[in-house]
Amino acid sequence: MTELQQVEFDLLKEFIRVCEKHSLTYYLIGGSALGAVRHKGFIPWDDDIDVGMPREDYDKLMSLHDEFKHPYFLQNFRTDRKYPLNFAKLRNSETTKIEKWFYLQYKNDGVWIDIFPLDGMERKKVRPAKHYARKVKWNWFNVKACYFWCARRKPQKGRFFKDIGIDILAFIFMFLNIGKYTNKLVDRRAKKIPFSEETLLVGNLFGTNATREAMPYEVFSTPSKGTFEGLEVNLPHDPDKYLTLLYGDYMKLPPENERVMHHEDMGEDLHMSYNEYRKLHKM
Repeated sequence: MTELQQVEFDLLKEFIRVCEKHSLTYYLIGGSALGAVRHKGFIPWDDDIDVGMPREDYDKLMSLHDEFKHPYFLQNFRTDRKYPLNFAKLRNSETTKIEKWFYLQYKNDGVWIDIFPLDGMERKKVRPAKHYARKVKWNWFNVKACYFWCARRKPQKGRFFKDIGIDILAFIFMFLNIGKYTNKLVDRRAKKIPFSEETLLVGNLFGTNATREAMPYEVFSTPSKGTFEGLEVNLPHDPDKYLTLLYGDYMKLPPENERVMHHEDMGEDLHMSYNEYRKLHKM
């Protein structure tokens, strides 16, 4: 493991501790599930951990945020008024990892793992994949549109009036806290179809593989056991079908030029809190 991965692995263990204490269901999903099956741990070039929870369990975890003691912080749009996403992050507050796109927004910029709610996506008939792509992209549109104030900028020569206009609009969005209301709207919409065996297709409405996230409930169902860096973890009930639907021939390694980390950062320090880092670098 890299030093960053070690911090994330500690966050995963803390997450699992709370889930087991309160009998909450979770699964490693996405690249983390792929890593558990193909590498028995992190994909060597991966820089995050993704877990998913049935919506009911996810909502229970969000109500248990006080279970996570310092340096851990369970971040969602209710515990951090500037947070723009409808899934959660568990952070280590004594570290720093500042995302480029959101560097003006988060209250907490510690190293994180992502926690996604899993929702129902289709009750009865199967629709074309592009239908689910629209659902996923609609969520991300709301993030980028209603947290417009992250686009504020220093006026530059040649585009002064344009930049001033953007800054004014961004300030209005921030002052009215428009994103907070949109978060609640997206949350209500995501919960319309339950994550249950009566639902035909379920999945992660907040993922990035838009056309492949909707899967039969049986793929998840009761978690199966896997190993991640020597730790016993939960995987989808049918990890082979899950990974095949998501990635195709998932045991095949990608070309070397694609083996890269995916997050663009404006700052990272695994031994300094984000508050100290921002003060030091005047961010």
